[in-house]
Amino acid sequence: MAVLEELGGLKYVRLASGRRICYKEQGVRREEAKRQLMVLHGLGSSRLASMPGVSDTLLKAYGVKIVAIDRPGYGRSDCDTEQTFKSSVQDIEEVADALSMGDKFWLLGYSCGGAFCWACARYIPHRLAGVCLWAPAGNYYWKGISDEERSAMWKDLVSSNKFIFGLGRRTPSWILRLYTQHFVRPGSNWFKRLEHTLSAPDRQHLLIYGPDGSLIRDNTESMTWNKGFGMSKDIELLKSDWGFEPEDVAGVYKGPFHIWQGVEDNLIPVGLQRWVKSVVPELVDLYEVPNEGHLSWFCFNSKAHHKVFEALFGEDVQLNEH
Repeated sequence: MAVLEELGGLKYVRLASGRRICYKEQGVRREEAKRQLMVLHGLGSSRLASMPGVSDTLLKAYGVKIVAIDRPGYGRSDCDTEQTFKSSVQDIEEVADALSMGDKFWLLGYSCGGAFCWACARYIPHRLAGVCLWAPAGNYYWKGISDEERSAMWKDLVSSNKFIFGLGRRTPSWILRLYTQHFVRPGSNWFKRLEHTLSAPDRQHLLIYGPDGSLIRDNTESMTWNKGFGMSKDIELLKSDWGFEPEDVAGVYKGPFHIWQGVEDNLIPVGLQRWVKSVVPELVDLYEVPNEGHLSWFCFNSKAHHKVFEALFGEDVQLNEH
């Protein structure tokens, strides 16, 4: 049975396996919450990101309690050398139960975190009140994707992501581990690389919000303690056979499933989400955001966060923000 722990000012759920998952809470108190939302971060991120820049006013207006976790091997959470998509879902369910998130809780997955939301919808559909994906990673080797469609999706990706989703498929896991441990430099070095590789909307976004240091702190927290283990495991899982297709998810999960995607995103292509929508139109509500990238619409954007909550929760709450 999972138990709650605090150590050095940090909060953990110690799972039945003995591993610890670090988490951060935001929003209203648990006993006041109308909705409990678990947030799953992306590649090279951590619990510190949560919903970047979400306002307390918005969370209070919708009665939202956020639980943002460090996924295994990221931040302060312990590594799981045997991690799979199914075991990750078991961790998420165990954390939700330990934190009394209710019979059903909401999920938000950003970038690579979206892949694990897909897995939750496949394996624990009865526990989910709704799912929201921001520029989510997918499986470029799902059975229905043709070689031509895959090539078109990859065409505008930055080279690092072509490696992760393409060449990385043929790279042994131990090499991926060495790569993330010795060649991926967190913090300011990571930030400088982003400045040269992201789309134009994202570069402009970094000029405005990068100097406050929150992105650098998040990435440093993500990569330092476990020396990039979480990132290497993400790449290993993303390039593997996920064990399910979108049609399998649509067959068992019948709740809200929203995907938001910047059209100018060069880390995750809009073509992937369009393909998903074409395959399971009854499952997915797809929102394409013109002239936006992987960060620019989602981070520190109160209007965007309000739109997301309005769509996800099916309620338009008027705010008194000044």
